[in-house]
Amino acid sequence: CAAICPGKQGRKALEMVPIAEHTERQQYFDFGKPLLPCKEAAEKFRKNTVKGSQFLRPYLEFSGACAGCGETPYVKLLTQLFGDRMFIANATGCSSIWANSSPSCAYTVDDEGKGPAWSNSLFEDGAEFGYGMLLAQETAAKRGENTDTIQWVIGGDGWAYDIGFGGLDHVLASGSNINILVLDTEVYSNTGGQASKASNIGEVCQFAAAGKEIGKKSLAEIAMSYGYVYVAQIALGANPAQAVKAIAEAEAYNGPSLIIGYAPCELHGIAKGGMNHCQDEMKKAVKSGYWNLFSFNPELKAEGKNPFTLTSKEGDGSYQDFLNNEARYTRLVKPFPERAERLFKESEEAAKARYEHLQKLVELYK
Repeated sequence: CAAICPGKQGRKALEMVPIAEHTERQQYFDFGKPLLPCKEAAEKFRKNTVKGSQFLRPYLEFSGACAGCGETPYVKLLTQLFGDRMFIANATGCSSIWANSSPSCAYTVDDEGKGPAWSNSLFEDGAEFGYGMLLAQETAAKRGENTDTIQWVIGGDGWAYDIGFGGLDHVLASGSNINILVLDTEVYSNTGGQASKASNIGEVCQFAAAGKEIGKKSLAEIAMSYGYVYVAQIALGANPAQAVKAIAEAEAYNGPSLIIGYAPCELHGIAKGGMNHCQDEMKKAVKSGYWNLFSFNPELKAEGKNPFTLTSKEGDGSYQDFLNNEARYTRLVKPFPERAERLFKESEEAAKARYEHLQKLVELYK
């Protein structure tokens, strides 16, 4: 609060006060609680649409995330679509900390007591942990129990691209009906901002103080190479319709699925508007060609259709403007101006080459 409201007001917001001084506010919470969800409105729209999903009750509330966090909207959406029958294995990281740091828990239940079943294991074995939960559900299903469940594994890019990649790859290769959501901040957010294999060329972070020299790992294409894994890259603020469609398709797909969501972080240092404009920053990332939207649905191949869909368009020329609006890149300019110019140019060229490659995939899979 002090960072948002500097001075006296910020300091006052951080002061501990007796709970009795706030009890009068309980009436407002009690008034709003029975108004949700709006069942009448929810019945008028299809569930797996942007509008329809937002009339459904979220099973995620009062998280401990930083203001404007790019991760929480994805998980909130998941709980709106599947929250009453979700099993969640959460890899250690930001998403496990803001979701369930004792004694608080951001996941909740409805009036029937239904809600996500959540648990967290180590940083390196989030996928295997979720796979074990899936095997337990399948065993229960054989006994006629818990037949209407779905299993989700949630974690950040540090887990999925790096430390937990071996396990994630193993679970995808199993062919089992499991869903994985990667919240990609392109940096180890929870531990202070170290470089990960998801970090991009020119990005300044710990262990890459002079800007990362090499490009980003293509986790999506690694998963697509199996041929039987549903894969999608999404950015909720840029194209919510594509994001909802991809998540719904992933859940419905009878096999492993991988959703990679672009998630701006306060460590990015968004210059104009800060994290108040998190969703707008997603739009800029896609519009500039920094982040691409696509999906790979193996079921379409079986129907004689192209399984690869490229949703985003070629960058509009604002790539350098996008980089220059985030401190994780501009921090390089003052101490290493020539290096910054070179790496930023290489980053844009890599983005253009990546889009051309994706266009070729459309023809290849056709």
